Amino acid sequence: MMTLMVNGETRSVSEGIALADALTEWGYSCGQIAVAVNGEFIARGEYGGRLLQAGDCLDVVAPVQGG
Repeated sequence: MMTLMVNGETRSVSEGIALADALTEWGYSCGQIAVAVNGEFIARGEYGGRLLQAGDCLDVVAPVQGG
């Protein structure tokens, strides 16, 4: 297991997990969010190939509608 920061909270995941798999494990729908890893936004098409590393800092944001 390795530890990451997700939206300011500590989370544990399996070593070598892909971003897409981690998001699914945490209950996020990949089509509804944007994700930055260590301050760099990741293209949605790269979620499956982006392997997370211990200590990564993720920001997961969902669109907000307003008026």
